[in-house]
This record gives sequence, structure tokens and C-alpha cells, in this order.
Amino acid sequence: MKKILLTMVFVCVSTYGYSQYGQPTQYRDPQQLDISGLGNAMTTNQNRYNNNVAKVQNTVNKIAGYLRNLEISDERKQNLFNSFDEKCMKQMPSINYSSDAQANSLVNFLYDCINYQLKNN
Repeated sequence: MKKILLTMVFVCVSTYGYSQYGQPTQYRDPQQLDISGLGNAMTTNQNRYNNNVAKVQNTVNKIAGYLRNLEISDERKQNLFNSFDEKCMKQMPSINYSSDAQANSLVNFLYDCINYQLKNN
């Protein structure tokens, strides 16, 4: 009796289990994603980056021009340029140039640094 009962349970489980799991999985077509806004976001981010790099470069150029036009001895000018390079340019914090706030902070850092060098050299 036990053998018959176990055989019937096995047949039932096998039949139902096979019919449930034996068929191949049905996949549907992938959903189409709308990425049209992604290009605009990337372009905006790249433009912000480019503008901030230009802003920092223009600041450095303005400071260098200002130092060149100072009516002081060539030796003092060279000392100021060296100080600007060592204490300002090489000490610039690393920033994310896509951030306007960080770029503005860097510009302020450069002006504060050169003002300190002018007062102390």
C-alpha cells in the first residue's frame, strides 16, 4: 500500500512539476527607454564644465597680467610670480569643474592667495 501511495504521489508531483517547469520561459520584448533628455543634460553639463575651466583660466591670466604690469623691480615681480606658482597654483584644491559654486570658490581662493602674497612679499 505504501508503495502504491508513494508511486502515485511521485507521478502526481512529476506530472504537475514537469508541466509547470518544463516549458520554456516566455520573454517579452524589452521596454523602449526615452533617453532624449540625457543628451541635453550631458550637453548642459559639458558647457558648464567648459565655462568654469575658462573662468578659472581667465582668472589666472588676469592675475599674471596684473603682476606683469606692477611697477616694481623685476626681482620682486619674479618673487611674486614664484610665490603665486608655489603657494597658489600648486596649492589649488581639486574641484568638480561642472559645479559653478566650486569654480567660484576656486576663483576666490586664487584672488585671496595673490592678495596675501602681495601683502607679505
